[in-house]
Amino acid sequence: MSAHQPLPHDSAVNKDCNTESDYVCDAGDVVEALMGPVLVDPPVLYPSEGAIEKSHAIAVWNWLVRDIEPGLAQEAGDALAPETSPRLRSAFSLKIAELISRTRQSISQNEEEKRRFKVQIGGDEIFQSLERIQNALRYHQLLPQAVAFGRAINNVRDEDALKLALNAFPVDDPAVSALMMHAAIGQAKNPHRLVSVILDMSDAPTQQGIEAAGLAPVIEAVIAHAQNQLGVFVDSYGRFADIDLACCALDRFNRLIVAVSIVTENDKNCRWAQKVSGLIREVSSMIEPRLTRLDSDIRMSLRKPRTGVDRTDPELILDALNGLYLLVAVKAAKESLALNTIVNTLWATIGKDLETLMSRSLEAFRQEPDNPVFLERLNAGIKMAEVRFNPEYAAILTRARDTAVR
Repeated sequence: MSAHQPLPHDSAVNKDCNTESDYVCDAGDVVEALMGPVLVDPPVLYPSEGAIEKSHAIAVWNWLVRDIEPGLAQEAGDALAPETSPRLRSAFSLKIAELISRTRQSISQNEEEKRRFKVQIGGDEIFQSLERIQNALRYHQLLPQAVAFGRAINNVRDEDALKLALNAFPVDDPAVSALMMHAAIGQAKNPHRLVSVILDMSDAPTQQGIEAAGLAPVIEAVIAHAQNQLGVFVDSYGRFADIDLACCALDRFNRLIVAVSIVTENDKNCRWAQKVSGLIREVSSMIEPRLTRLDSDIRMSLRKPRTGVDRTDPELILDALNGLYLLVAVKAAKESLALNTIVNTLWATIGKDLETLMSRSLEAFRQEPDNPVFLERLNAGIKMAEVRFNPEYAAILTRARDTAVR
């Protein structure tokens, strides 16, 4: 959700918040509206100066409403309404930033007050993110501009023009620059091209050379966005999970890691290289368990059960298909993963198994073309063959099926 999108209506929440506004003041909606372009989801292995964990921002908002100024809940409903001007919305964001700033200043010289405050706000990690949250709120009006900048550079074809655009990006305040660059990189469709240009603008293709050129926020943002894809894999392996989302996240992870590897391959011992290696290990460890059971899922879904009534299992078929889609995505992104051995072995094994299973299913269907279970199993196998092989191979099986029906 961008900073200027209206919040969805929910009268029940409005009533709980005791506001007359037609717009919710739910904490998640508020932080998305004010800081959306720089929010990230867990797991966060490597905190970034340009990114804010969404749960931390929510905790800070809840603390403000609970302990500092309860009236903020009502103000949020008014300030974030679609008819509210950007100026008033920014004023509301600035007010929150000032409340945070005053609290930080009041406890800065007293260690005991600081300790109690950390407990009150939700822990040391949230306390450490306060300055970033404060900056994101204080410079709220710059975030949509950074998003627009990220979209604009996608259309810049000339490398010299892209260099000029990057040089025009504000770098006077490193903290604000990091936030703005994170918001911009979220829109970048070709991060590889962007990093290539950055290397050309630096004295050396190393972390030190890029930092000396003042362009480190770009690489930090690329790594942070790669890391932000991990959350999809934490939640994407139920039977009816959104496998399209998982595959898109994997493709995005691959594009970002390949882009930053231009630097890390030249500077293998730098901090960025360590982060990239850690992210590759993490996402690979998330994906590997799902792949290891894929061959078994396919065989079980396309075979007659050993006991009981012969029937197909729609959930198992869906699980096998989802696993196949994931395998194809992993194969396309394997240069950014530590899964080459398992992917190569699994790709060959599944190919052989599918050929055998489809031959058996087709023969059984020819013997009993009126058997609905045989037809369901054959159709499921044709779809899997299309994913593993290609549409042409699936079309051959489809013609054989149709011939048996006739």
